[in-house]
Formats: sequence, C-alpha cells, structure tokens
Amino acid sequence: MSAELSAPKCPQCGAELKLGAGGKLHAWSCPAGHGVGFTVSAAYDRLPDDEIHAVWHASEHGTPGGHACPMCARPMVTVTVAVGGEGTPQETLDVCREDEFIWFDPGELDEFPAHTDPAPLSADEQRKIDDIRAAFDHDLDTALEQEESAGVLDRFANHVVLHHPGFVHLMDRAVYRHELDDLDADAA
Repeated sequence: MSAELSAPKCPQCGAELKLGAGGKLHAWSCPAGHGVGFTVSAAYDRLPDDEIHAVWHASEHGTPGGHACPMCARPMVTVTVAVGGEGTPQETLDVCREDEFIWFDPGELDEFPAHTDPAPLSADEQRKIDDIRAAFDHDLDTALEQEESAGVLDRFANHVVLHHPGFVHLMDRAVYRHELDDLDADAA
C-alpha cells in the first residue's frame, strides 16, 4: 500500500498550489493569486544570496505567524527583513524552517532585487585560482581517487563509525559479545 502525498495548499485560501517554472525559478503559486512560495534552495535562482541569508537568519527568531506552511501545515514564522540591506524598505514574509520554505504574498517578491550572476573573473583573479589549484590539485585528485575506489559500504561504514560511535559500540557488543567479554575479563 503506498501513501499518497497531498498537494501543497495556499496558506490564505487553501487551494492546491501549482508548481511552475518561471525561467530557473520553480515556484509554487496560488491559482487564486494569493502569492507564491518556494524552497530556500530554489530561492538562489531568484534572489541575491545576501537576501536569502537575511530571511533565513531572521527566521531563527521569527514570531509564530497566522499562516500554515503549504507543505507540512505547521505554523510558519513571520519575519521582517530590509529589502536590499539596512535602511531600505522592509517586507514581512512567512517562513517554514522545517521545510525551508518561503511564502511571498502578492507583490512581495517583486520588491526584492533579482539574482545576478557574478562578474567574470579578471585575468589576475583567474591566475591566482590557477596557482591555488596547481598547488593543491594533486592532493585533491589523490583523495578523490581514493574516495571513488572505496565501495559504497565502506563509505557508509566510515560515516557510521565517525558520526554514531554509540551505535557502533552497541553493534560490537551484539556481534562480538563473547570475545569482548573475554577481553574485558583479561583486562581486569
């Protein structure tokens, strides 16, 4: 039996949001025009990085808002951020930290500056990067070759050992109980 996920709902009217692509932006929009929302990762295609950082940082201490998240239906937090930096107009947005989702009421997204690609590197900047790569590429290439030669299970086991030592200890006890008991007895 498969569980079917429900479509995200507009936080204002409850209508099913429609997923569409506007250029690179994959946004969820209300068919009744109540707003648009997208994930933080999709925001990088539409907003400057510093704007996204400001919204996300403000959401750490945002106040509970009146809108439910379109994705999980939990209350989103309301944040007020200066559009374009300090001393500029402010916008109030709704953010779900759980789903990393930002909701813009009609017109709010238009108040934010658009993302622009960084300027191409100067010849001097490119030379500096090439120098750094020349100095470190050998070590990086060696590390990547070792990573690629290690099997998936080896990488998984290394991750578990590094990040979950309690689990590893529990598994060692379960699998090697008698041997470990003998080692503990010999050590005592």
